[in-house]
Amino acid sequence: MIIDSHVHLVAEDWIDRSFFIGMARVATTPMGKMTGEYPDPEALIDNLMPVISDTTGEKTVANMDEAGVDIACVFAVDYGLATGEPPVSIEEQNRMVAEAARRFPDRLVSFFAIDPRRPGGIELFRRAVEDWGMRGLKLHPTTGYYPYDPVAYPFYEKCMEYGIPVLFHTGSQPAPMKFRFTQPIYVDDVAADFPELPIIMAHCAHSMWEEALLVAEIKPNIYFDFSGWQMRFNSHPQDFYRMLRRVIDQVGPWRVFFGTDGPYLNVLCPWGTWVKAVTEPDLSCCPKVSFTPEEIEIIMGRAFARLLGLG
Repeated sequence: MIIDSHVHLVAEDWIDRSFFIGMARVATTPMGKMTGEYPDPEALIDNLMPVISDTTGEKTVANMDEAGVDIACVFAVDYGLATGEPPVSIEEQNRMVAEAARRFPDRLVSFFAIDPRRPGGIELFRRAVEDWGMRGLKLHPTTGYYPYDPVAYPFYEKCMEYGIPVLFHTGSQPAPMKFRFTQPIYVDDVAADFPELPIIMAHCAHSMWEEALLVAEIKPNIYFDFSGWQMRFNSHPQDFYRMLRRVIDQVGPWRVFFGTDGPYLNVLCPWGTWVKAVTEPDLSCCPKVSFTPEEIEIIMGRAFARLLGLG
């Protein structure tokens, strides 16, 4: 079983355009390394939005079929307090994500996304879990708060009550979001104050993965997904494989999850290519690294299925 633990449902009217421009600038940067001239990010967004937009789950499931992915964990993001509110409210976005999971119950599971500073957020969280069947909490501190902010603690308490995990974005993020709020060390307070709460550090904190490991090796309630590493894999595959080997060595495969950060990163590295990068790795770039078939099977799906009680 292959499970993608980190997939976004998204549309242009779900997120302020400034975020998409920031993403496009990052995507076009490699194209201008040698010349210093970069493609127009506005034009890139206009071309890509029809490709990545999906609010029903239908396109996502079709792409999963093509890539050989059995189940995906899907969610929105709540950037509204930082960028300005999008036309579609975060309540409606979460409802539509939950509806997508109900439409494809054997293929999609949903997490609830919220900025914990948002008025009425706890009540919306209750409805999302109790009425809509959402299975986890997704927080994106890059909007301007630290994971240990007291405003977020009622949400962690609710997660404990419901027996569901919290997923934090950790690591870098394009403008207008702010990286400093998502350094791995700031998750440590939450892990210490809620030692029974399953905490997923998304992206293994990107370039701060070693700091993430420093926290996780003494806080066994911390898990990782390695979504978002496709750009590094494309340019320096040995860096990705060495990181993954080290993470598995430090915390074991049962705390490590495959993920894409789709649909954004799927544009730069097709979903099926990323699956094969792990299931059929070409390790000629780092011959001292290896993975056992059991380790691959665990990180590609069994670990996340066990955490969420799937299957």
